[in-house]
Amino acid sequence: MRFPGTNVELKIISSRDGVDVQCMEEQERYEYELDTDSYNLNEIPGVVIPSRINRQYASGVLAPGSYVGSFKLTLVDRSAAEVSHLYVEVHSKKLAYESEYRAMLEDIAEKCTDLLLRVSSPAEQTFVPDRFADESTLAQRLYFLLGLLGGQDFRGALDRLIAFPNTQWSEEQRTVDLHQVGRPTRAIMRQISSATPRRPTPTGHPLEVTFPSLPSRVERSSKQDTVDTPENRFVKFVLQSFLGTLGRLLDYFHRTARGDYPRLENDILQLVADFEETLTDSFFKHVAPMTSLPLSSVVLQQKDGYRQVLRAWSQFQIAARLTWAGGDDVYRGGKKDAAILYEYWVYFRLLDLVSEVFEFDQPPIESLLNQDEFTLRLKSGRHVVVGGIYRGMGRTLQVEFSYNRTFPGGVGQYPEAGSWTRSMRPDYSLSLWPAGVNKVQAENQELVTHVHFDAKYRVDSLLELFGTGDDDLEEDRTHQRRSSYQRADLLKMHSYRDAIRRTAGAYVIYPGTEGVQFSGYHELLPGLGAFALRPDSLDDGSDSIQQFLREVVANVCDRGSHRELQSYYTHKIHATTPDPVLKSLSEVVDGSRVVPPTETFVLLGWIRGPDHLEWIKTSLLYNFRAEDRRGSLRLSQTVSAATYLLLHGEGERRSGGRLLGVKGSGPRVFSSELLEERGYPYPASGHYLVFDVNELESDDPLNGYDWDLAMVPGSGSGRQSGLPFGVALSQLMKGAIER
Repeated sequence: MRFPGTNVELKIISSRDGVDVQCMEEQERYEYELDTDSYNLNEIPGVVIPSRINRQYASGVLAPGSYVGSFKLTLVDRSAAEVSHLYVEVHSKKLAYESEYRAMLEDIAEKCTDLLLRVSSPAEQTFVPDRFADESTLAQRLYFLLGLLGGQDFRGALDRLIAFPNTQWSEEQRTVDLHQVGRPTRAIMRQISSATPRRPTPTGHPLEVTFPSLPSRVERSSKQDTVDTPENRFVKFVLQSFLGTLGRLLDYFHRTARGDYPRLENDILQLVADFEETLTDSFFKHVAPMTSLPLSSVVLQQKDGYRQVLRAWSQFQIAARLTWAGGDDVYRGGKKDAAILYEYWVYFRLLDLVSEVFEFDQPPIESLLNQDEFTLRLKSGRHVVVGGIYRGMGRTLQVEFSYNRTFPGGVGQYPEAGSWTRSMRPDYSLSLWPAGVNKVQAENQELVTHVHFDAKYRVDSLLELFGTGDDDLEEDRTHQRRSSYQRADLLKMHSYRDAIRRTAGAYVIYPGTEGVQFSGYHELLPGLGAFALRPDSLDDGSDSIQQFLREVVANVCDRGSHRELQSYYTHKIHATTPDPVLKSLSEVVDGSRVVPPTETFVLLGWIRGPDHLEWIKTSLLYNFRAEDRRGSLRLSQTVSAATYLLLHGEGERRSGGRLLGVKGSGPRVFSSELLEERGYPYPASGHYLVFDVNELESDDPLNGYDWDLAMVPGSGSGRQSGLPFGVALSQLMKGAIER
């Protein structure tokens, strides 16, 4: 291929098979050669890479990456001055790329204009070309207009409208000879008696006596079906308006963009040609110019074909002025980045789904659009958030739906919000917490639940996303070295789930047909997985996502869920610094894991003498006073849920003690009389809390310790040393002395 205006030839060679190509594919690498060393291609870091080796011909590497569309190659001389340029098409590997790209662009254009129509009347909008708009802004507007008008929906609406037009009866006055009148009407009879010029009535005519003379010609009215209706005049006006606006925009764009968007210009020119051809249809030849806007017409608002034209006209007035901050990411310089466009499209689809489940505090337009400047703020990497509320299922929730929320990394100590490793920024995040609690409190108290989503356009199947369940790990390593690792997205979801505090789920959204969900336990959350969401007007897969959102809300509202219980204990556990327990304890009892020492409670009871100890060993009971006298025991959690009883007596404060097990599910209340019947040697109080006790198993590691009670928090000294109390085993182990 030759650069225009020069004799310089460019050859592009596929690195995969060494064949000369006229166009490129995304994600592939190519070598290029020029037939001279006096010129080279302008370098684009990582994309156009000229060789540094001195050769007879200039050469280098082309790596379009994810770029799709018209790729501009600029020829420069040795002083880096531009000499010429040409465009090479970069094709997508996805077969449905073009149709999906157009469908997404149409959806976004429609969504943006719908948002603006809520606050701006199209009848008040007058398009004036912005002479200060740059070529990028104009390109965005033209792409929006192309998305609105270039699809099959609008074309089909025009076809249906012309095939089944709105018509009305019209009355036409014609001058005819008297003998052509037929059956005379009252109006004809009046003309017979008075119309001029007249001529004598023929002799012998039945009317000779009544009318000596008759008019030679009379006016006769006739009714006929006509398409010249206010609604059809409006349609004609709309098409003419489209042509005028597109023409002015395209003319200014052509002078500004300097040919950097050849495909866009061709598409707009084709659209203009289609409209011009439509206006030449015989249908419009019988339609007069519009004299007033029939916006209240039932036909315009309800009849198929007309309804779509009215909607397109309303949207067109807005789209011709709209600027999109993220548009450059999608189509600057003629590229068609459907991956970025898919990310934006998914945002709007999720916004629709979230809007159906939650009530927004304010319309999304206030977060997404600058109404004064007609600018869409949505841009990859820029944080956009809409807040709302949920009422139902016994709980009111605050809700935030975020695009590009950054969770800062390396945050301070728990419970600060963010990622405890590096900063992470999921594409979309849904955060829920109880109403009446501010967001900081919700984070600090484990009351918030985050669910994240990432958009992945360039995959078509779950296999590409997550691999298979029986992947060979050695094969995984091979894929990693080749940069074709299939589990990368799965690991990224794990990273979101594990690193971002209070994250309950992370999911990929991709344009496929299958979804999958992995649950950590038997509940929906915590979970990972993928949802299929595709630009398909018939079934885009959004039903499964909406159902998932409702299930997430149900799980968060469920005060009895394990997720709720886990979040409560996470807050409780990490609210304090634990005491280390580095001494031997049992691991398993009766085949079950033992309760951690922080949740295992021990009662400390005083032995009044040898006869008291003997009674305890014989009866396997121990009693505490249950009155308001000194030495009585309050029935707290540490008391009622005690697992062990540590007996100690005179001279055993710093060493000694005897540890017993506590049986049953709590104490019983005995009267002094009943306790005396059981042989208790010191009945004095009216009532006692009585625990059933037993000797520890011989292999229990706790049998190997004496106890220094002075080291146990809560233990008294002197006369206070005999007072009963409960303590966690982790606290008691501070006084454990190995024998």
